[in-house]
Amino acid sequence: MATIQNFISNIDSYGGLARLNRFETIVISPFEANPDIESDRYTSFRVVSLTIPGKNLRTVPNENIYGPTHEMAQGLTYAEEITMSFYLSTEHRERQYFLNWIDMIVKPDTYNLEYYDNYKRDIDIYQLNRKDERTSGIKLIECYPKTLGALEYSQESGDIATIDVSFAFKEHYMIDSRGKEFDRQNIPRVST
Repeated sequence: MATIQNFISNIDSYGGLARLNRFETIVISPFEANPDIESDRYTSFRVVSLTIPGKNLRTVPNENIYGPTHEMAQGLTYAEEITMSFYLSTEHRERQYFLNWIDMIVKPDTYNLEYYDNYKRDIDIYQLNRKDERTSGIKLIECYPKTLGALEYSQESGDIATIDVSFAFKEHYMIDSRGKEFDRQNIPRVST
């Protein structure tokens, strides 16, 4: 028979419960010719909210059997994009950061496209514990800003401005507190 002490002990054995307001995001722009590490840190610090994407199995009906059909896995799919909301400063530095990245991808004066390898970057998102220590995370592979959201002003609103940026990405995987991919072979199994 399980007791409240068993429940608490079980939760504590894995570092406690994850808090949705305890996260850190690392976004690094592709401007290698003129890297601006301070802008990368500044922009990463301004993330208000985001959604970590899920993973989906693409399924098809198995019709090669006698009797009722059933679904079977055919492949793997990811969400098409991930959206992050950023606090917006009065100078709109965050918006300009992403406008520069988008303008690098498609040159606004010629509409020439940059090479994919030159504008894609990985984004790391970490879960933090109550001591602001990284405990685990997710690495989004080959990201770039796909959509820079509109900004709606209103005389009736006293809210702090945020701007939404949707990122395209190729895939993602879990990382540990140091940014290294989890060893899938040594993931502890939960006993029932």
